[in-house]
Amino acid sequence: MDMTLPELVRAQIRVRPEAPAVSASGARITYRELDDWSDAVARKLMACGITTGDRVAVTARRSLAYPAAVLGVLKAGAVYVPVDRSYPAERQRFLLADAAVAALVTWEDDEGPPNLPVIRIGASPQSAEGPELPDTREDDLAYVMYTSGSTGSPKGVMVEHRQIVDLVSADERLHVRPGERVAMLAPVSFDASTFELWNTLCRGGELVVLPEEAFSVAELSAWLRDFSPDWIFLTTGLFHTLVDHEPDALKSVGRLITGGDVLSTRHLRTAAGYVRHAVYAAYGPTETTTFATLHRIDPSKIDGSAPLGTPLSGTEIHLLDRELQPIAAGEVGEICIGGPGVARGYLGQPELTAERFVTDPRTGHRLYRSGDLGGWRPDGVLEFHGRKDRQVKIRGHRVEPNEIESHLSEHPGVGSALVEAVEDASGSKRLVAYIVPARGAMPAQDRLRQWITDRLPAYMEPATIVLLESAPLDANGKPDRARLPYPFTRRDELPGLPDYFEPDTDVERQIATAMAEALDLDRVGMDDNFNLLGGDSLRSMDVLAKLRAAGVEVPAREFFGTPTPAALARVWHDIAGQ
Repeated sequence: MDMTLPELVRAQIRVRPEAPAVSASGARITYRELDDWSDAVARKLMACGITTGDRVAVTARRSLAYPAAVLGVLKAGAVYVPVDRSYPAERQRFLLADAAVAALVTWEDDEGPPNLPVIRIGASPQSAEGPELPDTREDDLAYVMYTSGSTGSPKGVMVEHRQIVDLVSADERLHVRPGERVAMLAPVSFDASTFELWNTLCRGGELVVLPEEAFSVAELSAWLRDFSPDWIFLTTGLFHTLVDHEPDALKSVGRLITGGDVLSTRHLRTAAGYVRHAVYAAYGPTETTTFATLHRIDPSKIDGSAPLGTPLSGTEIHLLDRELQPIAAGEVGEICIGGPGVARGYLGQPELTAERFVTDPRTGHRLYRSGDLGGWRPDGVLEFHGRKDRQVKIRGHRVEPNEIESHLSEHPGVGSALVEAVEDASGSKRLVAYIVPARGAMPAQDRLRQWITDRLPAYMEPATIVLLESAPLDANGKPDRARLPYPFTRRDELPGLPDYFEPDTDVERQIATAMAEALDLDRVGMDDNFNLLGGDSLRSMDVLAKLRAAGVEVPAREFFGTPTPAALARVWHDIAGQ
């Protein structure tokens, strides 16, 4: 289909101008209002000198205005670069510089960098008269989205209109019907947002935006029951947490897509018994435009590990060896992906692009070498068999441990750093940093954490830091990662914690116990900070769900502000009026 995203959205505007396009926090805009609002953004950008092919950063968070912002960038002929405002300032500056953005679109109250034109959008639709908008072509870039990089810096994946149009139109399994409601839950800098945005707006659906604030499992479940989305994508960890604590909420969901890490078949079977129409396991790197394969879950047939599924229509999956030759039947090879969804390459990195985007010597087709290992089942379904390299998935995000090691090694008190994804007792992965201090140094835990917090997004921060006198070495003198100590289980072995004080009250004990269970620790003290113990957003949801089941209901925003048993107990007593 030789179309662009603005053309597909305009087609919906012509046939359903007054139909709801986007809703958020009680507000709603129609397709006509989305058209006017995005036209206004486009004309403001053009007035700033933005022309076809320029890159424009969009830092407005997930909101009613976000779809109008990115559609406006595309209508101006430009390329949108989503930049998550929750990222550290240093990382945001890197992304803006690396992408060489020519302007920035942001929320009306946010400040922008002094050296860039800034377009601010308000909380309600705007319209503006102006010049004719430029035409775009299917092979023009639509967005640049950044992923973790093995060389120590993020890399920008360049995706064209035609690749997103293929995602929208090619495979019937992803066809959103006019009027269907699609949840927008993914961070705007995460490629699942591509499906949420464009498979909705290009096909006449209604994009229902979840608030940006932190939420608990109970709050997510209430939202699902209130809005009954026809489609929702959940990362693996969030999916598992929701099924563990509020599976009944999935009765309100029409179609659920989940992926990003290894999926539990038990959770998939449970979910398939609640969701109204279908549960899909999904697989696809950012470099292949969100999804490359899907597998519909049949509760009566799923056992062992969850498969990756079958390719989307038009997508090619080849299992190849190091010389890009097909492997024998029954063997495991590198998953190489071809077809119209394969991205243009990496922004400003021709050597890396040539290494990962290759030509199939047999067919001449362009392939993306995923680095994932897979094998075909006898029934033609693809299965996952691990990675060629050290890349891991953390809370749905692709993480290169080398990038974290590079930043830690720049700290003056660090002699060397090793970062590993360690599987805990629950089967989920947590990042652990093993630090050998520089000679004569003893870096403080809080200083090391702040160093990383200032440089990397939250999902790349190690759950815990282990100080070593020296790293274990193998026979060749290289770090022996298999002999690194297991970091969880004993609270007193974690560095940088305050003195242990036994929780005093029943509520403090309930909170401390819930934290310890979520973190796989033997105990938690009344003044222990959940985050310093290795907590993250998913484990906080697990804690909140456990407390709610015990009758102690603490709002998610309070938990993130005061994550110690003593402080949370005071919050609960204030709420309960005790």
